[in-house]
Amino acid sequence: MSKVAVIGAVVVIGVGVVGGGGYYYVSQRAEKKFQEKIELIKSTFPGLTIAYADHNIGVFSQEVTMDKVVVKYIDGKVYTADKVSATMSSDNEIKNLTIDKLAVKEKEGSSEAPLTIEHTEIANAKADAGWIVIENGKIKKIVPSKINFGLLNLQNLEFKPDSRTHFKIAHYQMKNYGLGQKTDIVLEDLSDKNRNNFSIRSFKMDQVNLADISKKQEEFVSDKNNQRSSDAGNKALVQNLSMVQFDLLNIDDLQFKDKYGSAFKIAHYQTKNYGLDKKTDILLQDLLVKDSNDTVSIGAFKIDQINLANMLKTQSEFATDKDYSKSTSEKIKEYIQLISEMQFNLFSIDNLQIEEYKFVFKLAQYQMKDYGMNRKTSQSIKDFSVVIPYFNKISLSLASYETSGVDVAVLVSMLKNLDFNNPNTFSKDIAGLQKEYIQKVGGIQSEGKVSGLKFSMGHDFISLGALTIHSDVSKEGSSNGTYALDGLEFSIPNTSYNELLQALKRIGYQKVSVSGNLNMQYQMDTNVLSASLKDLTFKDIGKINATLQANMPLYISYNSPEIMLTNPNVKLKEFSVILQNHGVVERLLKSASQEQVKTETELKEELVTSVKETMQKQKEIPAAFAQDTVKTLEVFLQNPQTTEIKLSSTPVTPISGANFKEKTPAEQFDLLNLKIQAVPVKH
Repeated sequence: MSKVAVIGAVVVIGVGVVGGGGYYYVSQRAEKKFQEKIELIKSTFPGLTIAYADHNIGVFSQEVTMDKVVVKYIDGKVYTADKVSATMSSDNEIKNLTIDKLAVKEKEGSSEAPLTIEHTEIANAKADAGWIVIENGKIKKIVPSKINFGLLNLQNLEFKPDSRTHFKIAHYQMKNYGLGQKTDIVLEDLSDKNRNNFSIRSFKMDQVNLADISKKQEEFVSDKNNQRSSDAGNKALVQNLSMVQFDLLNIDDLQFKDKYGSAFKIAHYQTKNYGLDKKTDILLQDLLVKDSNDTVSIGAFKIDQINLANMLKTQSEFATDKDYSKSTSEKIKEYIQLISEMQFNLFSIDNLQIEEYKFVFKLAQYQMKDYGMNRKTSQSIKDFSVVIPYFNKISLSLASYETSGVDVAVLVSMLKNLDFNNPNTFSKDIAGLQKEYIQKVGGIQSEGKVSGLKFSMGHDFISLGALTIHSDVSKEGSSNGTYALDGLEFSIPNTSYNELLQALKRIGYQKVSVSGNLNMQYQMDTNVLSASLKDLTFKDIGKINATLQANMPLYISYNSPEIMLTNPNVKLKEFSVILQNHGVVERLLKSASQEQVKTETELKEELVTSVKETMQKQKEIPAAFAQDTVKTLEVFLQNPQTTEIKLSSTPVTPISGANFKEKTPAEQFDLLNLKIQAVPVKH
């Protein structure tokens, strides 16, 4: 509260005092008491003068009324009111006080009043000893926690301190303020129209422990040591916010706009049921942040049942006077702990849009549900897109993304065990963390799906119809995962460093479309990995089916093929690959026929001859396998539409990479026990 407002209130309260709660039978005694209060106020503020046109004292009602009140202070300020009425219960308690048309002027005779209030009402107000500190006739300090009242009501307040500011409040009301009380606050039609065009249609708080928080802040400020540390100040601020309690905070139609075109708007903001050990609901609707170049808008932001106050309390406990000396690793771990302790039922963002120059980011919806320790969290994204105006325009979009079944908070909490200062062991630590997480939560059953993914750069693009993932992991670590790929499509660039893509481009392919399914199973007790690739189809090119079985211990880091090939515990049990033609052979033959001016029959014969000669030159290749390869090619080329090629390896005993590497090429072929043949296509 400003000095001007406090002096005005003290004057009004003082001149309204009839007595200290006693009952006066003689009006002369009431008048005497009234004059004594006037003199007490004057002595408290040397140089203060008080004048009024008329006054009336109700002996039985204990109400004093004054008309045309004028108070002049030593600094030249003048306070005027058309009418002041007060009823006192005691020397320091006001039963009721009303002021009509209060005005504050900078000096006597001034035509402008920087502060005016059309109507003021205070009820059941009391100030404890020490609520105000006055030195040399001036107010040095006010202690809000030593004041309490039942009602403070202001109507049509205007504040014009300079030509650039015109601050208005149509209505402000505060009920039940004081220590141990829950306060209700209402503000309607606040605006500052001159300089920044700022306004709030309504602001409301229900059942807030405002005086208790004021007391905590006073205690903090009174400790001089706290003023020397910004960390202590930040800690106190966060701690005070965590101690706040209220049933409702509601803001409607908040708007800000400056002369440069910057704007900030919120149509509606609401927080419900906030406080320690409470679950809070937060809702924001129609947010707009804009300047001359950038625009950010959110249709809706919502959090349901979040332990917000508890999180702030945890954050305040992290703060110390030596925050600056904390390592990056320590700060990361504090952040991880804070996020892992969070709980909420729903976090959602609707219609998020960011525009900067020609950069555009859009998100129709993001949701996270059931986040918290020992809860299965789900996430989803709908209609996400980014447009970047560089490199002949880059765009990325996603129709939908869904995932569920993971205890995200538990997984986050375990990240604290990672050594962030040692990147060399980071990947190994992550693998160990995954194993520990599976054991801790008793296995995983998770689902995930990505649909409508598109990326383009100029004329080149890649898109995905859908990728569906199902993962089932037991507590012991055995797993079964399926991956369904539908409609992966990408263009073939004009300049490609991939020889296979270049070859496809030469024979007329402009894009490649892929669909298929992969199943992977892992048995923890035997370390056996089984993988099955089913119907991996390249549209108008061909199809691949493949199987693999191998011993793949989880404790080994598979960062490179060399590790796989040299570790004796990694062993191949069997694999097979089936290749089926869907048009690529016909295109190859047609293209080569046109280039070489030969018939397709001649080309087929030349191809078989070439492969036969090559096989004969490779002495390390067994003769039987070489013959089977040539025979397979001959059968396949006779009718590539109905014949497929099958390559399989069935070792007599599992082959380790280390053992395989030591063998000669001929011995390697023997170990692999390779078979190749042409078989009819199964429809």
